[in-house]
Amino acid sequence: MPEAIDLYSPHAPEQIARTLKRIMDDPMPGAKARVFGKGSERDMTLRYRQRNSRTNMEPVLTAAMDSYKGGTRITGTFGTPPGARYFPYIWVGFLSLFVIGGILAFIYIPGAGLFATFFAGIPLLMIFAGLAAFRAQPAPEEDKAKILAFLAREIDARPLT
Repeated sequence: MPEAIDLYSPHAPEQIARTLKRIMDDPMPGAKARVFGKGSERDMTLRYRQRNSRTNMEPVLTAAMDSYKGGTRITGTFGTPPGARYFPYIWVGFLSLFVIGGILAFIYIPGAGLFATFFAGIPLLMIFAGLAAFRAQPAPEEDKAKILAFLAREIDARPLT
């Protein structure tokens, strides 16, 4: 589930938007990983991404920015995007149809043994491979810490207390 984020920066929303745009426009060719995203003076979307490794399953900070006490209040959530949360269920559900079809063919169609085994077995292997890949994603706490450190370093954003 997404985790609530509530930060304060002493900079105005417009200045934060300009700073983030300047950083995001820099390709940083030597960086092995970086905070990547987009935004305006009203909102931002940030994720931490390894160079040459894009899965769209990375946790993301989605936040709104509002003027607050001479600076900016940044409120939002940090967590896996909805598409990434639901994709494993869709993956398993779709491939399960082939597994069920293969099992039914094995049981009810005489002579379909080898075909039915492949028809059910390959999707079953794909299910296990996919679930292993989903579980191999880095811990979201590391990404959150790197994004919060980026915000602290670049726009002086600190947790609002």
